[in-house]
Amino acid sequence: MIGHAIGSILAQTETDFELLVVGDGCTDGTEARVRSVGDPRLRWLGYDKAPGPGYGNRNRALHEARGEVVAFAQHDDLMFPDHLKIMRQLFRRTTAMWAYSRPLWIDDDGFIIPFFVNLTVPAARNAFMRQRNVIPSNCVAARRDALLAVGGFDSFAERAGDWTLWKAVIERYGPNSIAFARTPTSLHFRALWKEGGKPWGPPPLSHMAAMARFSPQWPRSLKLGLEPGVPPQARVAAMLEADTAGIVARIRAATANLQDHFAWIASFDPLEIGGG
Repeated sequence: MIGHAIGSILAQTETDFELLVVGDGCTDGTEARVRSVGDPRLRWLGYDKAPGPGYGNRNRALHEARGEVVAFAQHDDLMFPDHLKIMRQLFRRTTAMWAYSRPLWIDDDGFIIPFFVNLTVPAARNAFMRQRNVIPSNCVAARRDALLAVGGFDSFAERAGDWTLWKAVIERYGPNSIAFARTPTSLHFRALWKEGGKPWGPPPLSHMAAMARFSPQWPRSLKLGLEPGVPPQARVAAMLEADTAGIVARIRAATANLQDHFAWIASFDPLEIGGG
């Protein structure tokens, strides 16, 4: 899966970047696969296993990074070709310290579930700060200096170290430090290695996933129809390679249409509807 993730990053329309791939005690041949790519922008950082999910090694990578802005990627997620371009544009505003794009979750069958979360809205931001993280790290970019100023990742955290770091940056620099791209720029796949049979993702993902499967209003372009037995990342990567501009445009248009549909439904008075 990491090969597909790396491929989606190296295919970015924004070409001025370095890609640091962090090995957290890897012994499965990942290093050889990464080094075989042969792109000068890519650097392999192989470290001994750090405690927990390896947040300490992510801190080491932050210190190795040379860029002003750091974007995050998971080994099993995919970026759209203009992800880095869009994220970079958000930091043209000098007050922006932490930014994210519209989250898109995708399950093993190819149902895409957008999360309509806008942290510039106080109610949504308060829920994010106090209750749960609903923004996958592949959607996030931040100024490197801001991440280091709050101490980076908690090296000994067992979980949610990224969420803790995001909150620390927002708390230090305030709500005006948040920048938000309403345009989806990546796909976050189900992480089977850490779900362990639990309901997938944070609420309200399970509710939204049920709507995706059973609601006739769910846009067709958010149903990719992936066949079983093939890793979803591999299938979607092939679809993107075959028709990148077309599939990305359709997903983005369908996401906007779905948001409009929800807003339309919310605009009705339920008593008026019930009364006919």
